[in-house]
Amino acid sequence: MSMKQDRDSEFNRREEENAKLSRLDRERYKEEAAAEIAVPAQPVNSSARLDEAEEETRSAGRATGWAALILSIMSWFVWPVLLGITGAVVGFMAYRQGSRGLAVWSIALGLIAAAAYLVLIPLYYAVT
Repeated sequence: MSMKQDRDSEFNRREEENAKLSRLDRERYKEEAAAEIAVPAQPVNSSARLDEAEEETRSAGRATGWAALILSIMSWFVWPVLLGITGAVVGFMAYRQGSRGLAVWSIALGLIAAAAYLVLIPLYYAVT
């Protein structure tokens, strides 16, 4: 026999052994691979996660409330209708996110500025 034939026969013999062992292993261990690959579950503290979510919402609500208040105050000096209505809408969003005080002030100031402009400017031109 030549050396190449010896190598080929040895290779074929090992392949058959590996296939036989693999078949035996598959029959013996009927587990899913996902159990070995999956990330181990950690205990979840749902109340802590809920508290974090509420705090994030409140924090976003405060930022939105301050932005709405700034828009509403600016509406008293520049573009009353545009900034006033925008301040009121953003104030409503802040109200929904939990920043009640800033939101109410923003809505009130914005709507008063827009209404005052829409009432006082036509009245001014009607009188003069």
